[in-house]
Amino acid sequence: MTATEGRAQPDLTLMYATHDAFRRDLGLLAAAARDHGTAPGSAFRTGWETFQTFLTIHHTAEDKVLWPLMRAKLADDPARLRMLDEMDAEHDALDPLLEAVEDVLAQGQQERLPALISTVADKLAYHLEHEERAALPVVLSVLSAQEYDTFGAEQRRMLGVKGGALYFPWVLDGASEETQRTALAVVPPPVRFLYRAVWRPRYQKRTRAFAQAAA
Repeated sequence: MTATEGRAQPDLTLMYATHDAFRRDLGLLAAAARDHGTAPGSAFRTGWETFQTFLTIHHTAEDKVLWPLMRAKLADDPARLRMLDEMDAEHDALDPLLEAVEDVLAQGQQERLPALISTVADKLAYHLEHEERAALPVVLSVLSAQEYDTFGAEQRRMLGVKGGALYFPWVLDGASEETQRTALAVVPPPVRFLYRAVWRPRYQKRTRAFAQAAA
């Protein structure tokens, strides 16, 4: 009998949508890094601030909540514990790269951005694929929906209302109709209204220059 038999499995729709949003932004950032400035309000800076904020929240919540939950379930499974060690190590390898981008932005060294963003993209793309292949199937096999929601609750706490108003249109930008329906079905009707009437139009206006930079 499995640990989650008879209980609802986690819904990983937003997890996969978040990963896809990171991949989307990496392509846009690479294009903006080649051709656009590092000053506040520039196409690259706007896109980077959003990307970096949500990546930091996502990885912090995994480190604080999701991986410890799984470690408790996998205490007698050394192979899977090693996989979680690899997740931690990949997060740790990304942190100094994010800090390096922040340093480049602070110093206005645009010439360093393309190579640096390429390195971030390579490292993060590998990590996302590894997590989806090795870790997320284990999430489904060992955690209940209620347990997994503590990870979502931590992200919501870190986002706050203001962050949520940006997160929803960001994560659903370019997502399939099915993903949008599934993600929005779990939030109250007033939130769905705000998303369609206020948050999404505001996000599209905010990120128009960023999207055009990659065109």
